Amino acid sequence: MQRRTLLAASAALLATPALGQEAWPARPVKVIYPGSPGSPADTYIRLMCEHYARAFGVPFVLENRTGGSGAIGSTLAANAAPDGYTLLFTPNSFHVVAPIVIPNIGFDPVRAFTPIANTYRYGMLVIAANKLPVEDTAGFVRWAKAQPGPLNMASVGIGSVGHLLADRFRRRAGIPVVHVPYRQNVMLSIVTGECDFVVDNIGSSGQLMRDAKVKPLALTGTERSPLFPHLPLLSEVGYPGFNEEVWFGIFAPTGTPRQVVEKMNAETNKWLQLPETLRRFAQGAHTGVPGTPEDMGRFWAADRTHWAEVVRETGITVEN
Repeated sequence: MQRRTLLAASAALLATPALGQEAWPARPVKVIYPGSPGSPADTYIRLMCEHYARAFGVPFVLENRTGGSGAIGSTLAANAAPDGYTLLFTPNSFHVVAPIVIPNIGFDPVRAFTPIANTYRYGMLVIAANKLPVEDTAGFVRWAKAQPGPLNMASVGIGSVGHLLADRFRRRAGIPVVHVPYRQNVMLSIVTGECDFVVDNIGSSGQLMRDAKVKPLALTGTERSPLFPHLPLLSEVGYPGFNEEVWFGIFAPTGTPRQVVEKMNAETNKWLQLPETLRRFAQGAHTGVPGTPEDMGRFWAADRTHWAEVVRETGITVEN
């Protein structure tokens, strides 16, 4: 009996944090998102924070820190103490593309962060204005080449994912364009016919597609969207290699304890499988990406390699 009591006491002692150390989380956790409030990503992270709060019993507080193509929020998170109380939720447009396109952006994502979990992904669409007398990608390219002048190609900004992909597509297709960057309401320029085409994400363009206010031509990525199964992939219509997708991941400052990474990864995977989460993903044409931190690390590394090739092909950089 005494031996059993001693073993139980020893096990309890090993499971107890060392003197002066607290079990994580013992206080509120800050989650930095370098994007604006009100976006689908912002909505998702708020729902995730609610899930984490229920699971861990402490508040998870979302903090929007916009600006600098994600650099302001990312740098803030990178400089935080690696104690598990500051995390970063960010898309690859900020965490992969921007550091490649913008020299001296101010933070090195590979050195500064460790991956926790991927969350969801979606493809990008080549979209034409309704004023164009085209119905598919081949017809669009033929029509564009027959015009006396260049087409107006819209984007949300120089060096953005949409700009890179649209430029890559126009190079592969051999069509002349003039790039027209917009800071806001890029899709309005397509709806009104001010611009001829754009590469935009399938989630934010979905309702315009349903209302027949724009003409979707083809989708990037490796699989068709369940929400719009009739839309072909660019690889299916003669443009192989357009496997790019936008994805959102959770990261922690390098040096964050492994137990924090594992706990956050486990709860993120649980959130991804909730019926309400799956319902929202289906409505937004988004796909959940469960997996381990190691899965996320490999995925992140492959994406960096891919986007570096895209930037080399287009030659697009942004002076900051």
